[in-house]
Parts: sequence; structure tokens; C-alpha cells
Amino acid sequence: MRGLWYMTLGIAAFVAITFFEQLPVAGWLGGLISLAAWVLVTRALVDNEAGLISNGVATIWAAAIGGVTGFVGALTAWLAQTGNLIGFTTPPGDRVGAAFGFVGATFGLVYWPLIGAAVCAIAAVYLTAKSVARSGDASSFVRHVVNEDVLA
Repeated sequence: MRGLWYMTLGIAAFVAITFFEQLPVAGWLGGLISLAAWVLVTRALVDNEAGLISNGVATIWAAAIGGVTGFVGALTAWLAQTGNLIGFTTPPGDRVGAAFGFVGATFGLVYWPLIGAAVCAIAAVYLTAKSVARSGDASSFVRHVVNEDVLA
């Protein structure tokens, strides 16, 4: 259930990132901020959900959070670019740039959720392995995963 709270937090963060991306030049950092936000949310999920780590559900939750927040970020960026393209206040010369932004944001609807899911899943696997190695209980963890997930 807490995974939904992390997802809600991520969605709010990605809407805020979209507003930041509307700033000239500085908005280009939105992609890097998105990567940092995905890792931050995944780290909070993995650090606070010790029960989820033992059965690998944290990785699935992390990938789902990355995919959903990536889609929300891409959708809000697409909506912003659509507004720039057909907006009444957009000067005619700026519509060319808005058209390129619209095409890029349309492609982003497909690849940004995939990137988000991949970044979060990789971060969750890394953080989970690090947590298990720190606890020194790696052999029982592997045995549990094999018995419950592979042989079940």
C-alpha cells in the first residue's frame, strides 16, 4: 500500500519537473532531474520496505512507479508542447520550434515510461543487493528466492 504513496509522490514530482522544463535553457536539465527523482523515489521505497525486499516485490513496485511516473511526465510534457503549438499567444515563428517539441514529446510518450521503469528497476536491484550484502544474509536470501520464486 505504501507503494501507492511513493507513486503519488513521484507523480507530483514529475508534474513539477514538467513546469520546470518550460523555462528556457534551464529546462533542458529536466531529464537529469527526472533520473535523480527516479533513483530518489526508488531508494526511499527500498529503504523503507524491508518486507518487500525479501521477496523481490520492491523491484516490481519500483519498475511500476518508474513506468507510471515516466508516463505522467511524458504526458504533461506532451500537453505543454501541444499548448505551445496551437496556443493563441504563440508567435508564428515560435510554432516551428513548438512543432519539433511536439514531435519529440509524442515519441516521449513511448520511450520515457520505458526508461523510467528500467532506471527504477535497476536502482532497486542494486539497492536490494547492497542491502542484502550489508546484512550478511545473502545465502539465505538466494535460497529463499530460489525456493519461493523459481521452484514454486
